[in-house]
Amino acid sequence: MHELSLMDDVVAAVARELRGARVHVVRLVVGLRSGASPRALRSCFEVCAGGTPLEGAALDIVETDGDELWLEEVEVS
Repeated sequence: MHELSLMDDVVAAVARELRGARVHVVRLVVGLRSGASPRALRSCFEVCAGGTPLEGAALDIVETDGDELWLEEVEVS
């Protein structure tokens, strides 16, 4: 399940960049041909976000027909 590794990297990068800001929403763009399952990414997000500034944040996944996988936006307070 490479989604766990992908999500762990996303959570770590966001937490590192935001330095303690409270995260409310993480928005990812995931192409249907990217090789990553949106369902698996959602499951992994909660596990990876636990104990970080992302804990309790919502994960919004925008699905496309392409092969992209990127972080589109992070909403913080």
